[in-house]
Amino acid sequence: METANTIRERLAALRAWMRTQGIDAFIVPSNDPHFSEYVAPHWGCRAWISGFDGSAGTVVVTAEQAALWTDSRYFLQAEAQLQGTGIDLQRLALPDTPTIPEWLNAVQAARVGVDGLLFSKSAFDRLQQELGGFGITLSSTEDPFDTIWTDRPALPKQPARLLAPEYSGETTLSKQERIRAAQPDGAIRLIAVLDEIAWTLNLRGRDIEYNPLTVSYLAIEPSQSLLFIDRDKFTPDDREQLLLKAGVAIRPYDEFAEYLASLSNRPVIANPNGLDIRHWNILEQAGARLQPETTPYGLVTALKAVKNPTEIAGFRRAMETDGVALVRFEMWLESNLSNGEHPTELEIAARLHAYRAAGEGFQGESFETISGYGTHGAIVHYSATPESDIPAGQESFLLIDSGGQYLYGTTDITRTYHFGRPTTEQRRDYTAVLRGMIDLCAARFPVGTRGAQLDVLARRYLWEIGQNYLHGTGHGIGHFLCVHEGPQSIRMNENPVLLEPGMVQSCEPGLYLASKHGIRIENLTLVTAEGCPDGFLRFEPLTLCPISLTAVDIDALDRAQREWLNAYHAEVYRRLSPYLTPDEQRWLQTKTCPI
Repeated sequence: METANTIRERLAALRAWMRTQGIDAFIVPSNDPHFSEYVAPHWGCRAWISGFDGSAGTVVVTAEQAALWTDSRYFLQAEAQLQGTGIDLQRLALPDTPTIPEWLNAVQAARVGVDGLLFSKSAFDRLQQELGGFGITLSSTEDPFDTIWTDRPALPKQPARLLAPEYSGETTLSKQERIRAAQPDGAIRLIAVLDEIAWTLNLRGRDIEYNPLTVSYLAIEPSQSLLFIDRDKFTPDDREQLLLKAGVAIRPYDEFAEYLASLSNRPVIANPNGLDIRHWNILEQAGARLQPETTPYGLVTALKAVKNPTEIAGFRRAMETDGVALVRFEMWLESNLSNGEHPTELEIAARLHAYRAAGEGFQGESFETISGYGTHGAIVHYSATPESDIPAGQESFLLIDSGGQYLYGTTDITRTYHFGRPTTEQRRDYTAVLRGMIDLCAARFPVGTRGAQLDVLARRYLWEIGQNYLHGTGHGIGHFLCVHEGPQSIRMNENPVLLEPGMVQSCEPGLYLASKHGIRIENLTLVTAEGCPDGFLRFEPLTLCPISLTAVDIDALDRAQREWLNAYHAEVYRRLSPYLTPDEQRWLQTKTCPI
């Protein structure tokens, strides 16, 4: 964590650069040019300028003031990390929090700049319109951090590889043909979003921590495709396979802008939500016949969201591998705490990683493990550090949100444990979360249902006790890709995307009470029509791990909820027990006994 004085020095350097550009304010988002959730260190500009290292946030700097906007997951973390820096915290989605345009108007900033590579066409246009309402101008600038960040990390150069059809279930050529069939004859489709490129080309890499992606751009032309990437990331055999079997030629990453400038009078399909304003302007200046995608997330994301049978089988395999690791981890954890030992949050996360790493095909974690005990569990995206690390005990909840990347699938699971005697309040809160999780996972719903129509199922019991949570209830999951993906979601906010058979998403209601405890219970689910009346769908649980019952008020569960829980635990035991030792089987049997 950077010192407050260091951050003040960095802000002063940015302000000096702003004066040379004649701008009154500069906006620093959390993006890279590909709009990734996690970014490579080269693009960690917002964290560098502010000291706040959460995954989401936007910093705005003026000559005299600075502020950071972030969401409820990071309120407590941001408050601590911004202390003494001169950067004010603006809490998103709260009634008294101004929008960025409102704040800029209040501080009388007339000219605002952004790095054009870090704002999509849509985001830039939207911000320009909002600022214009206050008479504020917005301009796309060069990257100031190339100048002021003297020891800036280089662009990532990790190796890339091709994912075999035995894991992907479809060849690279077939995917490109499906994409070409959905666009006008002669059109060129540009793709800048990294997981879309990875899915299309069955390409995986290590350029971004937790996400198996490689920094690149892709142009799908009528008869070939061009991949703009550092060619040294591939072995000669993979380069040859891409060209001969998939019709993909490799070009240098830094030649993408030059290529766009050559597309005069060519029909070009691009997603304004997924291509930055600087490259978009190059296309317009070149006279390309731009055809913006009109679907919210684009064709490739929609195709990627519906998993094929091979991918679904891979998810099921990943859940078994992950489930075995989790059983062994929970046995270790329970044994330690019952014997009076107190492993710390960091020790717990490290031990969980070790159990996962022993699994066949393990490629790393799908995100940084959240291991939060007691009040730390109330921090939605808590990240333990050597300074914050505390031992787990038996008086409060231990919340563990974690996941793994495997060659054949991605996992994401949250379990909340209590190893002592829960209080009445703790039982009430945990049971309310569990009942909502069960009701959502057990839901049957008509074809044509959106996630927002189901979200209340996860929240209703929390609402009954006057509680709520501000994060989403469910997100899409990539197949050996990003742990968070669209286009579907389950949340209070409206999302027009329909839930379709083959989609995989999380179900994760929670409750976070500052200075008390945090609770979240999360399974991954598959949308399926199997076992449903005509015209209906349901969620099939994919995650295989017992749900802790220590803090459950059994009497509060209705009959259907008990039946679901018993059936789920029976499936957990059936699927995992063949891979376990007799001692592990006995332990799991006690954790999955009917209630």
